[in-house]
Amino acid sequence: MLMLFSFNFLVLIFFFQAEDGIRDAQESRGLGDVYKRQTVIYAGAVLKDLSAEIAVAASAASGQTLLVYMVRKAAPAPAPAAPAPASSKTAAAVPAAPEAAAAEAAPQEPGRRVLLLIRHGQCCHEGEHDALKALTAHGQMQAEESARYVKLLFDSGRVPGQRALLQSTSRRAQETAAKLVEQIPGIDTWNGDLLRETDPTHNPMRAEDVFQKLFAPPPPGEDTIVVVAHNNIILYMLMRAAGIPLERAAQAWRLFHLRHASVTRVELDGMGGQHIVSIGGAGYMAPAVVTWNNIKGADMGAWRNGEPERHKFRGRSVILVSQTDGADEQALQATAKHIKELTGYMVSRTARVACTPSGQGAAAIVAHQLKRGFDLLPDSIVEFPEAAFLEFFQAHGDGRDTVVLVAETKPVLYWLLRALQMSPGEAGIGTALYNIGGNSVSLVNVRSNGSCKVITVGDTGHLCT
Repeated sequence: MLMLFSFNFLVLIFFFQAEDGIRDAQESRGLGDVYKRQTVIYAGAVLKDLSAEIAVAASAASGQTLLVYMVRKAAPAPAPAAPAPASSKTAAAVPAAPEAAAAEAAPQEPGRRVLLLIRHGQCCHEGEHDALKALTAHGQMQAEESARYVKLLFDSGRVPGQRALLQSTSRRAQETAAKLVEQIPGIDTWNGDLLRETDPTHNPMRAEDVFQKLFAPPPPGEDTIVVVAHNNIILYMLMRAAGIPLERAAQAWRLFHLRHASVTRVELDGMGGQHIVSIGGAGYMAPAVVTWNNIKGADMGAWRNGEPERHKFRGRSVILVSQTDGADEQALQATAKHIKELTGYMVSRTARVACTPSGQGAAAIVAHQLKRGFDLLPDSIVEFPEAAFLEFFQAHGDGRDTVVLVAETKPVLYWLLRALQMSPGEAGIGTALYNIGGNSVSLVNVRSNGSCKVITVGDTGHLCT
C-alpha cells in the first residue's frame, strides 16, 4: 500500500494510507503531473518516472508498507537578463528602484496553520473490536452538526480556506469524517494509522510521534488542517501544545474529557508558536444530542424514545465565562442561554453565580436565566485569583451543585490551569499559551475526592448558531 502526504507543498513527514474514495497515488490520477513541482524520494533515491517507479516499488513491497518521502523542489534559477541595447548607455547604469529591491530582499511572512481537532461521534460496542464500533444514531447527528459548524468556519473566513482533512483509520472516526466530506466537497482527505486511539500513558512514543509531526511549525502561507481522531490522542497533543513536558503530558491528558464530535482549535505559527483557542467546543450542538461517553453493546437509543444515554456530572461543576469589554447584548444573551441549557442535561440546576466587578452586566443576565441573584467578588481577585480557586474549586459531599464565575480572561485561565494541577507559579506563566475568546464558556467538573476533569475551554460555539 502506498502511504504519503503532501499539503500545500509542506515538508510534513506523515505516512498516510490512501484508500478507495480517498485521494491516492494511482497512475490514473496523473501522479507525475500532480507532483511535478516536487521531488519524491523512495529508499534514498529520487524517483523520476513517478507513476512507473512507484508501481514497481509497490509491487516489490509484497504487501509491506511502502514509505515515500516528498519534498518541494527548489525554484528554478531565473533566466539571465537580456543585455542592454548598445544605444541605451544610461539604462545599464540606472540602479533598481528601491521599492523593488526591498521587495526582493524582504523576508516572507511566517506561516500560520489552524488545527481543528475533532473527536469522533458517540459509538457503540465500547471495549470491543474496532469493526463493531459504528456511530450511534446520536453519534451520526453529532458528526453532522460538527461538519456544518466547520463548514461555517470556512464560509465565514474564520479559518484559512486552504484545507485538508486527516482522519484516523478507526471506523468511528471514518464515519465522523464522512460527514465533513459531505459538507465540504473536494476537501483533500487522508488516512492516518498514527491517529488511531492509544493510551499515551502506556504508549507515549506513538503519541509523541503524532504531536511532533502534526505540530511542526508551518511554512509561509496560511492553511487549515481538520483532524478527526480520538479523545486520548487529542488530549495528549493539547498537553504538549500547552508546554507540558512529555513525562507529565503522558499522565496529564487524563484530566480532560471531551464531548463527542467536539472541536478543539489550536493555532501554529512559523516561528514555533502554539496558541490554544478552544478545547472541546460543542456549544453549536443541539442539547438533545450531546454525549460524552461511548455505549457498551448495541445502540439502544431507539428503545429509549430517542433519548441519549447520559447522566449529569456528580460533584461540583464550575462554569467559567470569559468576559471582555464591549460585549453586545445578543452575545451575552446567547451565553446565558447556553449555560441554562447545560443545567438541563449536564450540570446541576442548583447554581450560584459570582463575578468580578467588570462582569456584573453579564452575571446579571446569566443569573436572570437561572433565576438566581449573583455575588460580587473582591476587586483583588483579578490580580490575585488563587483565593477564589481555593474557595470554589472544591466539591461539597457526594451531591451536585454548580458555580458560575464571570471574570476577565486572565483569572479564568489561571483557574483552569490550577484545575489541571499546575502550581500557582506555573498557572500564572501558562496563561500566555491560550487565546480564548470573549463570552466563551469553560467547564470543570470537581469530584468529591478533589480531582478535576476539564470538559471544555473557551467554547464559543453557542455564538455561531
